Amino acid sequence: MERAGKKTRDIQFFSEKNGGMVCLHSPTARDYAKYLEKQPWVESYEAGAPLSEELYCHISPVGIRGLYFKTSWVSDFLLHFADGRRGIRELVRADNLQKASTVERLEFSRRYWAATDVDEWKIVLVPG
Repeated sequence: MERAGKKTRDIQFFSEKNGGMVCLHSPTARDYAKYLEKQPWVESYEAGAPLSEELYCHISPVGIRGLYFKTSWVSDFLLHFADGRRGIRELVRADNLQKASTVERLEFSRRYWAATDVDEWKIVLVPG
C-alpha cells in the first residue's frame, strides 16, 4: 500500500485479462501483474486500487497513527477471482516488515478492506 498520487515512473503493458493497458508503479508490481496474467483463478485485476476516505471511519484507530487517516491510499492489487470473489494483494519486501510504519500501513489496509465486500486480503513478499 502506498500514498495515492505518489510520483513514480509508470510502467505500462497490455493486459489480456483486463482487455487494455495496465499502469504500474514499479518493476516488482509489473512482475506480479505478469504472474497474475498466467493464473486461471484470476479473471481480472486492478493495480493501485484506491481506498475511499469516506470508509476510514469504519477502521479502528488502535495502534495506527492518526496521520494515516488523513492520507489518501491505494492498495497494490484488487483481484477479481474466476469464482466471483474479490481479493487484495499488498506487495512488501520482507526486510520492510521490521519497520513499524510498514506494519501500520498493512494493518490499516487489512482493517479497511475487512470493512468492505472483499473476501480475501494477503501480503505478497517480494524480492528486495
